[in-house]
Amino acid sequence: MNISKLYCTEARSRQTRDEVYRIRYECYRRDNSIDPNTAERFSDDFDNTQNHFSYLLGSAEQALATVRISVVRPDLSWTESPALHVYGDCPEFQSIAGESYVEASRLCFAPQARTNTFITLLGNMAALAEFYSVRWLVACPRLEQAPTYERLFGFSPLAEPRVYHGVRFTTQLLAVSLDQLRIHVRHDRRMFQSWASALAQAAEQVRLEELAA
Repeated sequence: MNISKLYCTEARSRQTRDEVYRIRYECYRRDNSIDPNTAERFSDDFDNTQNHFSYLLGSAEQALATVRISVVRPDLSWTESPALHVYGDCPEFQSIAGESYVEASRLCFAPQARTNTFITLLGNMAALAEFYSVRWLVACPRLEQAPTYERLFGFSPLAEPRVYHGVRFTTQLLAVSLDQLRIHVRHDRRMFQSWASALAQAAEQVRLEELAA
């Protein structure tokens, strides 16, 4: 699937947020990471907070993937993220949390999603880090997926693996600075294309909100 044929948008409407929760549910139920429920949707309290942004990626035919990005900046009173509930006692993470960071969570894919889907979603993470002048990027992928983050984006492990917030699988706490990420992906055209597109979208959204105010 060509990356140019994919859309990626922040899930703000009731319809798009419902699609996010549906994809999450189907993704986590495939390997029994969560319990079944009659609504067949999966969300948590972080979805209703000001510093958490969910993104939906898809094609004209179907939604393919979603990710939630937490923006933590103590100076804005944005201090909560899922990783703090899991790794809050980790000294290395405490140092990052005292500065600023973005965290990717609830990264979920439909069965037919491809590698470029993953790169597009991580481009949104990098864009929000730049947009909000955040120094660090944090992720807690499944343990078996951690090497992909390290290889593609230069993430490094910070702590021993633990079970993540709200699910039953084990995750690895990873981090990379925005400057390190930029150097690591400098030859990856797909990543920079996604990064630039997401950054422009964030700026446009703010402009529209200011006009509407």
